Order: sequence, then structure tokens, then C-alpha cells
Amino acid sequence: MLQVAKGLLSNFRREFRDMNLLAMVRFMVDEVSTRITELNPVVTRTTDAEHLRSRDFHQSAFGYRADRMPLDAGRRLQRRIEGDMEPFDAFVDVQDHLVQLAHAEAERVVFDRFVQAVDRTEEPELRAELDRLRTLFGLSRIEAALDWYLEAGYVEPNKAKAIRGAVNDVCDEVRPHAEALVDAFGIPDACLAAPIATKEPSERAYSE
Repeated sequence: MLQVAKGLLSNFRREFRDMNLLAMVRFMVDEVSTRITELNPVVTRTTDAEHLRSRDFHQSAFGYRADRMPLDAGRRLQRRIEGDMEPFDAFVDVQDHLVQLAHAEAERVVFDRFVQAVDRTEEPELRAELDRLRTLFGLSRIEAALDWYLEAGYVEPNKAKAIRGAVNDVCDEVRPHAEALVDAFGIPDACLAAPIATKEPSERAYSE
């Protein structure tokens, strides 16, 4: 993930080859700031099921986080470099933030590819099941990052609670199809019978 984050910053820097790192970070902060618009109170509070399950909400949430995190990371880098910290040391000092930045970008890409795959599916019943999984992936990843979304003001507490409930609801809907969905991965029986798949979690941790 650090390599992904470094790649994201490097791609940006290649567009501005004559800039030093501090100038690039300053520009990145200004550039990203212009893309982060004021949050709509209606969106931050809406809790109805149709909205929570919609791909528009999920794409907006993933996009907002992926766009906002470079801004926050850039500001942290800027403060350290302006405080006479060496660029490499500044990068190491904010690596926790950079790893999260990389995960945010990866989740945005995965979700977009998921949507494209669902749209390409012609069989209606299969498309419906895949879209349910798309909903579960989107909601579960947003739930995993709820602390960030709450801190950023992207959702309010009542919406965070509704998201957790929506994840459970979709899990209940997926459960009857779980065996067929797992079988669709085509995992060989030999792998399922491997010791690592049959040991209890405590045994697995001990052996590792």
C-alpha cells in the first residue's frame, strides 16, 4: 500500500517535473481543495434504504474519501517539510496516512470495476445477485471507514447507525445464496481440506 501511495504522489509529481517536493505538496493541497465541495446536509443525514443501497451514494462516498485523503496527507507532509524535516523522513512520518490513502483509492477502483461488471451481465437474475453483492461490498467498506466519514462530516451519527443496520440487512438477504456464491469461486476440494482451512483460529495463529 505504501508503494501505491508513493505511486499516486509520483504520478502527480511527474505532471510538474520542475517543482520541488514542497511546491508539489502545496499545489496538491490547493488543487484538491477546489474539488472538495461543501457537504450537502441532506446527503449527510439521509437514512432511507433506497439511498443507502444506491450505487450513486457508494460511488460518491468512495470518491470523496479518495479525493479528500490526498489533501489531508498533503497538509501533513507540508507541515513537516516546512518545519525543516527531510522529505524522506516526512514521508515515513505520515506513512500511516499514506497507507489509508492507498486503500481508499483501491476501494474506489474495485467498486467502479464491480459496477462495470454488473452492468455487463446480461442474465437478469444473475445481474440482480451481483448487484446485491455490489451493495454489500459498498456498504461494508463504508462501514469499515465510518470513523473517517464521521470525522470528515460526510455522515452524521444517525446515518452511521443506519449504515450498520443496512449491512446486516443485506447479509441476511445474501445468506440463502451463500453456498452457491462460494461454489462460484471454484475452489478445489483439496484446498478446502487443507490443514490451514480446517484448523481452529487459535491453532492457526499458533502454527503461524
